[in-house]
Amino acid sequence: MKKSLLLVLLMLPMLNMLAQDELYYGTYTGTGTQVNNGTQKAEAYDVAMHVTDPALVGLSVVGMRIPVVTDADASGYKAWLSTKLELDEDKNVVADIASVEFSPKAKWVEVTFDEPYVIPAEGLYAGYSLTVNAVTSSTTDPSKKPLVCIAADDASNFFIHTLRTYRKWQSYGESALAAVGVPAMVLRLVGEGVHAYAANFKAPDELSTNVFVDQQATITFPLVNHGTANITNIDYELTVGEETLTAQARVTLRGPYYGRTADVKVPMPVLDKKGAYDSSIRVLKVNGQDNLDPNPSTRFTMVYVAEPPKHKPLMEEYTGTWCQWCPSGMVAMENLNELYGDDFVGLAYHEGDSMEVTSNFPNEVSGFPNAYLDRIENVSPFFGTSGQSFGIKDDWKRRAAIMAPATLELRAAWADEAQTKLQLTSTTTFMRAYSDSPYQLAYILTADGLKGSGKYWSQVNGYANNSSYASDSYLSKLVNAGGVITDIEFNDVVIQLANNSPLAIAGCLPSAVQGEVPYEHTYTFDIAGNKLVQDKTKLRPVVVLINTRTGEAVNAEKIRISDITGIEAVEAGRTQQSVPMRFDLQGRRVGANYKGVVVSRSADGRVTKQLVR
Repeated sequence: MKKSLLLVLLMLPMLNMLAQDELYYGTYTGTGTQVNNGTQKAEAYDVAMHVTDPALVGLSVVGMRIPVVTDADASGYKAWLSTKLELDEDKNVVADIASVEFSPKAKWVEVTFDEPYVIPAEGLYAGYSLTVNAVTSSTTDPSKKPLVCIAADDASNFFIHTLRTYRKWQSYGESALAAVGVPAMVLRLVGEGVHAYAANFKAPDELSTNVFVDQQATITFPLVNHGTANITNIDYELTVGEETLTAQARVTLRGPYYGRTADVKVPMPVLDKKGAYDSSIRVLKVNGQDNLDPNPSTRFTMVYVAEPPKHKPLMEEYTGTWCQWCPSGMVAMENLNELYGDDFVGLAYHEGDSMEVTSNFPNEVSGFPNAYLDRIENVSPFFGTSGQSFGIKDDWKRRAAIMAPATLELRAAWADEAQTKLQLTSTTTFMRAYSDSPYQLAYILTADGLKGSGKYWSQVNGYANNSSYASDSYLSKLVNAGGVITDIEFNDVVIQLANNSPLAIAGCLPSAVQGEVPYEHTYTFDIAGNKLVQDKTKLRPVVVLINTRTGEAVNAEKIRISDITGIEAVEAGRTQQSVPMRFDLQGRRVGANYKGVVVSRSADGRVTKQLVR
């Protein structure tokens, strides 16, 4: 008995070790909000995950962890593995590897197959099935949504079949259910390739790898746990060009979820020469133990720049003359224009008044007034994120400090004598090469000085006689104005959109671009029928460079038609000067010896920008 007891005691640590050596694989990585989903019908469900990750080949599936809606009126639960997705004559799943029935007794059910199954190179399907017996008329009936799901960027590896709604196997991503998320099931894996200490870095975002020469910079790298243990610290080796350094970083990253990530801030070496450098980062140790990840090293490119492209943040304001609090946005736009001149690119989208040209806004607008910076940061158009008077200025300056991936230049010329076709030519010059560039352009035509008469040209003003803002140096003029402001001029008003959309024009820039190579694109606005063109000299075209993967506006440029097309000279019949005129960014005339960014206007009205050292 003593020997048997001793043997049992010796085996307990081994059993615990085996349990800890299970690796969990799935879209669910132990974090995130789980949401119930379903067709809201009484029917049978089959959902499957196609396991194709080459890193898992050779590992064995011992079971699954399946989340269930415990209070749903459902039965017929089973987990299964199969080499293909098939249904029999009764529309039941034909699983040719393994199938096991289970009864849910908690939200997460641990299912174990009779035998482990080794994942082959061609992959496999892992899934589960259930049948909803009945649903009620109640909108909160849990039986209507028996699938527990998690948000996912990609649903292409998931599939669904139901008895009534999805009568054939189909991609989960093509179903209405994908908007909520994908099934949060997890595979339980074991094998010689499962290690306690295994991790590597994902390549950093390309835009974040643009840094200044002679300056210290820190880059954020996502660290990915591929092991079963919790990670508290790592040792890594970083190589940039010919510079190599080793360091240690503290991190909090939970196992045993394969693919769970945590950000690690990595200081980069200071280099004194600009250029693109082949780089890599390698995880050497995890928690002081040798890193056993099969792919411990990650390659990327660092770009060191001496003079970065100027980032001109795009501010898009959503307003209307009927909106009583919208005048504060007008005040903010006026002051930002005065402070930053051509460095400020503002667009005012009107709704419900005489200046409305579209309801197809580039951002989701839940109320008025509203604004977005660079199409990703939702802000108050006057108070900004801080809630302070003219707080938008600080938000704009913060965005302006972010490095842009490319410079933008914009030229304009009339394409016909009647001046009904305004031809825009943009030049985009990237700092670095992109083999799969997400960047494309959008063109927006704005106008200053718009005015009219009647209800829809009169601005309702909720700040009138509001003592709370009487001492505000920016809003006090609104306090002293009437409740309805008439005879007002509107600026930065969006009056026409390229291709009837504020979104990027597909294919206007190539998918593969080279660094420091200018790319030209031309777009022509036909303004013949546009009633909002009141004064052609006050048109202000805008070009925006957009990351189509994220929707972010990463740079913008605007021009004044009156400044660069020579309209006044043409209309007056005068001959333009043959010697190009030169200005600084503040619009002041400069001489031939001026050093800095020079704006030159040639005899034909074309404008170029050049850095003169």
